[in-house]
Amino acid sequence: MNDWYAFTKTNTDRIEPSKVYEFSDGMIRMHGDNIGYLMTKKSYKNFELSMEFRWNTEEKFHRDNSKKNSGVMYNIPVDSPDNIWPKGIQFQIKENTTGDFIFLDKVTAKVNGKWVEAGASVTSPKFSANENAYGEWNTIVIKSFNGKITQYLNGKLVNECTESTSVEGKISLNYEGSPIDFKNIQLKNISKL
Repeated sequence: MNDWYAFTKTNTDRIEPSKVYEFSDGMIRMHGDNIGYLMTKKSYKNFELSMEFRWNTEEKFHRDNSKKNSGVMYNIPVDSPDNIWPKGIQFQIKENTTGDFIFLDKVTAKVNGKWVEAGASVTSPKFSANENAYGEWNTIVIKSFNGKITQYLNGKLVNECTESTSVEGKISLNYEGSPIDFKNIQLKNISKL
């Protein structure tokens, strides 16, 4: 985790990831009270990002019965300050809405040929559902190339946009209070979409 740092809602400084989240059995395990994220130190452009996630069902991490909520942010400008939540685009990971785009801090794009209104936090719903049952592993893939973005959930295209106003930047795994595990994070450069 040398290429990542942690940032939490209750801290104004970047933190060593192992002081905030658990790393065991090949997983990043996010649980507890440290609302925040793991962020890459580097910026990426024209990439394919894939990973698996599952909602952690272990009783010791159980919090409440509200809808589980998390996300993977990307194309976060390098000059965007650390805060909850930074400028960029989020692949929403939330019960029944996994795959939605969330455009943050006036980032926008064309979805279905129409510009998404710029705002503080604007959701563009997925057009297809494909989330596995609670507690099972799900695979997400994000492809971002020169402003065109596609989001896949378990092998199925669930959202896409063009002409994104944010085309490169850092990547974060968000922890919003719902225990979640991530594994098999892979990132590669692409030359087309």
